[in-house]
Formats: sequence, structure tokens, C-alpha cells
Amino acid sequence: MRITMGRLVRYKAFQKLTISYFLLILLTVSLLSTYLFYFFSRSAVEEIDRNSRAMLSQISYASDVVYNQAMTIGNSLLTQPEIASFLNDTAEDKTENYHIFRQLSQIQSAYLHIYSIGIYRPSTNTIVDTAGLPFDSSLYAISAEQYMEFYPRKLLVPNRNGNEPLRLLTFLLYPDYSLQTSGNSLIYINVEEESILNTIRNIGKTEAGNNVFVMNKEGKVLSHTDANLFLNEMSYAPYVQRILGQDTKQNSFIATIDDKKQLVAYVKSEELDWYFVSVTPYASLISNIDRLRQMTLLVTGGLVLIGLLASVYLSKSIYRPFSALFEKIMQRSEPLKTSFVDEYQVMADTFSSLEERERSMQFVINRSSRTVREHYLHSLLRSHTQDATVPEELIAGLEEELAGSYFCVVVFKFDNSPEPSSGGTEIGHKPLLRFALGNIAKEMLEPFGACDYLITGENEAVALCQYAQNERPAGLEAALREVQGFMERYFKLSVSMGVGDVTYGRKNIALSYTSALQYVRYRLIYGKGSILDAQKTRSHIMTSISYPTELEKRLIEAVQSGKPESVQEAAERFMAHVSPGSVNQVVTYSIQCMLSLLKHFDYLRQLPDADFAAYLDAVAEIESAEYVEDILGLFNRYGTRICSLIEEKNHWLNAQKHNVVMEKVQNYIQAHYDEPSLSLELLSNVAGLSSSYLGKLFKGATGQSFSEYLNGIRLEKARTLLATTDHTAAKISESVGIYNTTYFSTLFKKKYGMSPSVFREQEAMKRRDNRGER
Repeated sequence: MRITMGRLVRYKAFQKLTISYFLLILLTVSLLSTYLFYFFSRSAVEEIDRNSRAMLSQISYASDVVYNQAMTIGNSLLTQPEIASFLNDTAEDKTENYHIFRQLSQIQSAYLHIYSIGIYRPSTNTIVDTAGLPFDSSLYAISAEQYMEFYPRKLLVPNRNGNEPLRLLTFLLYPDYSLQTSGNSLIYINVEEESILNTIRNIGKTEAGNNVFVMNKEGKVLSHTDANLFLNEMSYAPYVQRILGQDTKQNSFIATIDDKKQLVAYVKSEELDWYFVSVTPYASLISNIDRLRQMTLLVTGGLVLIGLLASVYLSKSIYRPFSALFEKIMQRSEPLKTSFVDEYQVMADTFSSLEERERSMQFVINRSSRTVREHYLHSLLRSHTQDATVPEELIAGLEEELAGSYFCVVVFKFDNSPEPSSGGTEIGHKPLLRFALGNIAKEMLEPFGACDYLITGENEAVALCQYAQNERPAGLEAALREVQGFMERYFKLSVSMGVGDVTYGRKNIALSYTSALQYVRYRLIYGKGSILDAQKTRSHIMTSISYPTELEKRLIEAVQSGKPESVQEAAERFMAHVSPGSVNQVVTYSIQCMLSLLKHFDYLRQLPDADFAAYLDAVAEIESAEYVEDILGLFNRYGTRICSLIEEKNHWLNAQKHNVVMEKVQNYIQAHYDEPSLSLELLSNVAGLSSSYLGKLFKGATGQSFSEYLNGIRLEKARTLLATTDHTAAKISESVGIYNTTYFSTLFKKKYGMSPSVFREQEAMKRRDNRGER
């Protein structure tokens, strides 16, 4: 027991296990006890409710008996001749009155619930009452609607009932109801309200705390355990409204009355439309259940204590194998430094450490195995198995996996790279693309036989397939098309493929790989997305094409013509001629044509912007080209550039010639600007050109027309003379070749913004200011 308590104090898992069992037992016992208590208490309340309604039904029956007695008395009185004679007499007779009194008293003595019976004759104002009660005139004032009416009332009789009003329930009978007039006689039967109450008490044995009463269909109290409520209106009470509003003859419900929970039961009389109501405090109904509650709590407490002991016992039994495992772990680990131990955490940490170590070792093993396998397969592709640094036992396992008698290598070449997404680069996409290609290739090709996927280059991958027969599967090309479709749909990437020859044995895998590389090179001719094999490339390999010298000459002539469309057409004809040949022929002849083209236009090296050495890179670009379109683009690009150089050279030669002419013309203008006869026609004779062409040349070189240029020189000379001499403006105008002084002033003001005289004054003021500063 001490060991168990020690574990309960120190070990967290044992604590949780014990507490879990205890809470489970506690919850089960509590729910069961609560349900049983609720079931028994509800059954008790329902039983009390049934008893209340049964009691009220008996009371209702008793009230119906009273009603029937009243009807019986009235009918018997009307059938007796003496009573009928008394009702019809118009004269007062004391003896007759006495006989009537004795007869009524005999009838009353037969009915215990009747307080008094009376007859009132309005013709003589005679009243005969067995209890000696005076006549209540309010009875005669009632408007009768049927043979018998009911009227609850209070009647104060001096020296009776301690001078307290009598509480009477009066039944009124109208003998001549059908011929009722103001002088008709009246028979009444009084039932004391307390007799109804006594009946209720005798039948129901009502306790003091209960509230039992009788009311009519309007909600007026006819009898109540509280005498002060006689004839009170109860229709305002919500629970009374609920009773009056229901159609059932008996029912019960729980309502809150005066802020207390009450059980309300009622029964409706069939004869009188009376409601017999019982209002019982709900707390008093279950007062007898206190003992049951105490017993339930006592039993529950005992079961909980037993459950606690059972929890400890069960926890100890279940914890035993867990404890043994924990002790073994603790023997191999360092001692714990804390007094409170979480066994689950200790074991979880230990197992996590072991699992992490196992995963690490498994990762290393798997990675090493993959690396060894890939290295071995690469060696097979390149026929370097003797150089493979692979342990013999691993080689034996790999050879068992490569048990296929026949092998076929499929080479994948990426035709293009997709646009990198935001935040990524093309380099970062390539591993993902190779990984995706490998997955889909293995999925599509493995149904035909075992398949290994290898990365052999930046844009190249290989699938090594094993077959049982010396022929390619019938659906291989369709599967490769599906691989292409997948890469195109999801990565917008085109892939070309070369299917190598089927070879026998592992030693000949390199031959299949070499042939696949040779076939895939023919995408240069067939374009992107090609699937190439020996059958498709055989015609190119077997075809020998001579170099098209004539087409080369046409290409050079097209470049010489300077028309880019002619260059493109000549290049297309050249490539169309060499494309039926092998890839080597296409590349070799394209290089030869490019060298011839560059050699023919070698004279363009002297141009300043030629950078002709860069054109030699075209040869290397042809060698690395992957498609005929790339070679065509090279011919078009370099041919168009050479056309531009030729045009540039022609412009340069013309510019050199024009510069010499312009220099000669400008020198002549500087020497003869003061001659009034100097004109463009005179200069055209000097330059040896037409006047119109010279005018355009002048405009292009100086940005001004000949007259604007000549006037500019003359005005500049005149401005110098105005500033340095005292000659008049007219004389200076003539000295520069302008003999119209007004025209001279207009030109001067237009160019310098002021007249010649104003300019001269400004220059004089500047000279004076300069002398003053000195």
C-alpha cells in the first residue's frame, strides 16, 4: 500500500490513470443516483397529482349530488297539493303556514347538506323558512333564465353566526317559470358554503398548507379554505385564466403563484359548471422525499469511496506493464533529478530520440543506396562499370534488380524553360521540373517493365527501361506522348525524346544510350516535342547531300541587295535543301555557308561600328543550335546586320564626299560674304552641284537655308563693326554686302532684339563702365 501511495504522489501517469478511473466511477454513480432520485421524486409527485385529481373528482361528484338533491326537493315540493295550494293562496293563514313549515322541516331533515328550505309568496308577502331566515329581497330581483337558478350570497341575520354574515349557496326554483310574472312565488334551498368546505376536507383530508376552492365558470369563488375569499373574483389570476381557458374536464400543471412553485389540479363538475381546484406547494409534495435524498446521498458517498479504492486497484493492475517498461528505460538512461516524474514525457522523449536516430540512419542508408544505385547506372550508361567504386555485395544486389534481359534507354531533352513565378528563378525551377518529369515518366513507363530515372545533364534526363523481349512495347510511344502532354499542361514545358535501340544485357546499355542521344539530336530538324528513334531518323542517316553552292551564292546576293525579306527567303531555301540530310551535314553546311558569307563581306571591318569579330561567334552558335529555326534566325539576324553595315558604309562614303563640298562652300562664303551678288546659283557653280541639291545639302549640314546662313555671317560681322568702329550703320551695312539700310536694321533687330543704334549705345556704356572700374 505504501508503494502504491508513493507512486500516486510521484508519478504523473499513475496519478492521471487513478484520477481518470475515479472520475469515471464518480460520474457514473452520480448520474445513476441523480436519475434514480429524479425518477422516484417525479413518480411521487405524479402520484400526488393523481390523488389530488381523484379527490377533486370525488368532491365534484358530491357537489353534483347536492345539485341533484336540490332538484329532487324542488320537484317533490311542487308535486304536493299542500305546497301547491300554499303557493296559489291569496290570503294569509298562520295555521297553513305552520303546516308548510313542518312539511319543509321533514324534507330538510332527510338531507344533511341542506341548511334551510324556504318558500316566498309575494301576494301576501309570506315567507316560510325552516331556519327562520328573513327573506332576502335580492333573490326576487334575480332575472330567471331557466327553471332553476343558482345564486351564491352572504346574508347577515342578527344574533346569528356571531353576527357574521352567513355564506350561502342558494338554489332558486320558479314554479311558474313558463308564466313568470312579477307576482310569482319562489322556492329556495340554502346550502351553507362551509358544508362544501367540510366535504372537501373530509374527502381530501386537506392539509393546512393546501389551497382548495370551488369557483364557477366566471372565476367567482363559491367555497374556499380561506373563508374570507368567498365570492371573490379569481379570474384575474394567470393560473385561473389558464384553467378557464382549457377544454379538458380535469388536468394539472405547475405554476408560479406568489413567487412560489405550486402544483395546480382541477376537476370540472358536469352538472353545475363548477371548477374544484387544488393548489399545493410543490415543496411540500417532495417533503417526504428528504429521507430518500439523504439515503441516496449516503449510498452515493459509499459507492464513491468504494470507487476510489477500486480506481487505485485498477490503476495499479493496468499500470504494472507500463511500470515495467518505464523501469527498463530508466535503467538505460540517466537518473531523474526531480521528485515528480511524468512517465509519458520521459518515455516519449526516449522513443522520440530513438525514432529520430532510426530515421536518420534510415535516411542515410536510403540516400546511400540511391546514390550507389545512381552511380552504378551512370557507369552502365557510359560503359565505365570497371571504374565504379561500388562494394561487391551492393553490385550483386543491383545486378539482381537489373535482371531484365533487354534494355532500352529513353533520353528526355527540355526544349524550353517556363517563365519563373514571382519570387523564384529559372534555376530554382529546374530541379522541380526534373523531379516532376521523373515521376510521370516512371508512372507511364513502368507498366511495360522496370524503369529507372536518372539526371544526366542540366536539360537532359534518362529513363532506363527493362524488357523481357527483344522489341519495344506497342504502347511505348503513346505513353511517351502522355508524358509530353502532362509536362505541357502543368508546366508549359515542351520535351523531346530519343528512344534508343533495344540491346541485350547490362554491358550493352551504353549502346542504347548512345543511339538515343544520336536520335534525339534530330530534333534540330523535326522541332520541339519530337519523339525520335531509328525508324524516323534512318532516312536522314542514309541520305548524302552535296553542298548547295548555288544557294550560297543567292544568299550572298540577297545580303548584297540589302533587302531583309530576300535574305530570309534565300536562307529558307538553303536550309530546306540541307534538312533531308543528317544532323552533321546540316550543321557542317550551315557553318560553311556562314563562313563564306562573312568572308565575302570582310571589307566591312573598316566601319567604326562594325565590331566584325563578334560575327565569328555565329559559327559557335550554329554548333550549339538545337533547331533549324535557330539556324535560320542566325542567318536572318547576321544577314540583316550585314545589310545595315553596307548601307551604313554607303552613307559614310557619301558623308565624306559631302563634307569636302560643304567645307569648300563655307570657305567661299567667308571670303566673299560682302559681295552683294553672292547667291546659291553662284555657289552651285563653285561646288559643281545643282542649286537645288546644294540647297538640301546645306540644310542638312547646317540646319539652315543658304540665305539664313549668309545673313547670319553678315550680321555677325556688322555687330563687330558696330562695337569697334564709329562708322555709320548705313556704311557698315554696305560693307557687309547689304545695301538696303532699312532691311539691314530689320534683320539686325530680329536676330538681336534691338536696333543697330541701341546696340552701339549699350556697347559704349559698357566700355565707360569698364574704364570707371579701373
